[in-house]
Amino acid sequence: MLIFVLFFVLLIIFIFLFFFLFHFRLFNKIKAQTSQLEQSKRNIERYIATISNLKNALSNIHKFSLNITGILTKEDLAQFVLKTACALYKAHCGSVLFIDEETHRFEIIANVNIPEETLNSANFEIAGTIASQAAAEKRIIFIEDISKDPQFKGVKKELCGNSLISIPIETKEKIVGVINLTFDKDSDVFIDQNLQLFTILADHTAASFENIELYNNLQNMYIQMVESLAKTVDIKDSYTYDHADRSRNYARLICKNLGLPISISKHVEYAALIHDIGKIAIEKSVLEKPGRLTSEERKLIEQHPAIGAKIAEGIAFLAPVAPIIKHHQEWYNGQGYPDSLKAEEIPLGARIVAIIDAFDAMTSDRPYRKAMTKEQAQGELKRLSGIQFDPKIVEVFLKSLEAE
Repeated sequence: MLIFVLFFVLLIIFIFLFFFLFHFRLFNKIKAQTSQLEQSKRNIERYIATISNLKNALSNIHKFSLNITGILTKEDLAQFVLKTACALYKAHCGSVLFIDEETHRFEIIANVNIPEETLNSANFEIAGTIASQAAAEKRIIFIEDISKDPQFKGVKKELCGNSLISIPIETKEKIVGVINLTFDKDSDVFIDQNLQLFTILADHTAASFENIELYNNLQNMYIQMVESLAKTVDIKDSYTYDHADRSRNYARLICKNLGLPISISKHVEYAALIHDIGKIAIEKSVLEKPGRLTSEERKLIEQHPAIGAKIAEGIAFLAPVAPIIKHHQEWYNGQGYPDSLKAEEIPLGARIVAIIDAFDAMTSDRPYRKAMTKEQAQGELKRLSGIQFDPKIVEVFLKSLEAE
C-alpha cells in the first residue's frame, strides 16, 4: 500500500513537472514570437514611414522640377535648391557652392547656418575639402564628422549636427558646384533611396544651371545687338554720342532702386539703349541744326518714337520694348506725344526712360546750347515733377544720384 502511494505521488510530481516544463517552454516560445511580432511591427511601421517619406519626397522633387525651370540667375537657383533640400531632408545646416571658372575656387552662393567667419572668407580653395573630393570623384560623399572639413571649422554640432553629405552638381561637360548638407549622426537620410533622390536633385540643379548659362549667353548676344543699334544713332547724331550708354546706366540704377524684377528691368535697359533709334530716319541736318526748328522739322523729330517702336516691333526679342520707345516722350500731365497719354496710362518703362532721356539731354551739349550742370538738371527735374515727369520716379532717381 505504501509503495502504491509513493508511486502515485511520484506520478503526480512527474505530471506536474511535465506540464510545468511544457508551459514554461510554451511561454518562452510565445514570448519570443511576441517579441518577433513586435519587432516585425516596428519594421513595418518604419518601412511604411520610409515609403511615406519617399512618396512625399518624390512629390516635392516633382514640384521642385516644375518650379526650377523659371529661375533666371545662379543666385536664385542656389537659394531655391538649398531651401528645398533642407526642407526635404530636415538638414540643420547647408550650403550651395559654385566653382568660379576664372579663379578655380569654390564660392558660397547660398547658405543656412554657416558661421560668419566662413562667410567672411566666402571664396576658398577647391583642393583639400570634402566638397573637392565629391567634385573630383563625381560621387556623393558622406562624412560622419563634419569637423574634418575646413569649410565647417567652428560650426557648433548642436546647431548643425554631426554628419555631412556632399553632392556634386555635374552638367554634361563638367562639375559646376556642390551641395553640402549636415544632419544628426543617427539620421536615416542616408538610406539608398534618399541617396538616389539626392542624385535627382543634383541632376535637376545641373540642368537648370546649364539653362541659366545659355540664357545669360543669349542675353549677352541680345545686348550686343541692341548696343549695335544704339551706335547707329550715335553715329547719326554726333551730339548724342554715348547718350545710349549713359541712359542704360541710369536705367539700371532706377530699376534697382524701384525694386523691379529682372524681366522688366531688362526691357527698360534695352529701351534706354535704343529709345532714339527712330532718329535714323531723320536727316542729320535736322538733328544737328544749331538754330530753332521749324514746325515741319519739329513734326519730323516728333515722329522718331513711333518710327523706333516700329523698328523694335520687327525684332522678336525687342517687341516688348516697343511701347516704351513709342511713349518715352509722353508727359505725365498728358501734354506729350504721340498719343497724349498721362500718368499711369504711360507705360512704366516709358516714364523711366523719359526722365533718363531728359536728364542726359540737359547735362549734354546741344547744337543750340551748352550743357547744364547736374545740379541745374536736378532742379529742372524737380520743377517738372508731376508736370512732365512721374513724381515717384523723379524722387527715386534723384536719391539714386545722391547715393552715388
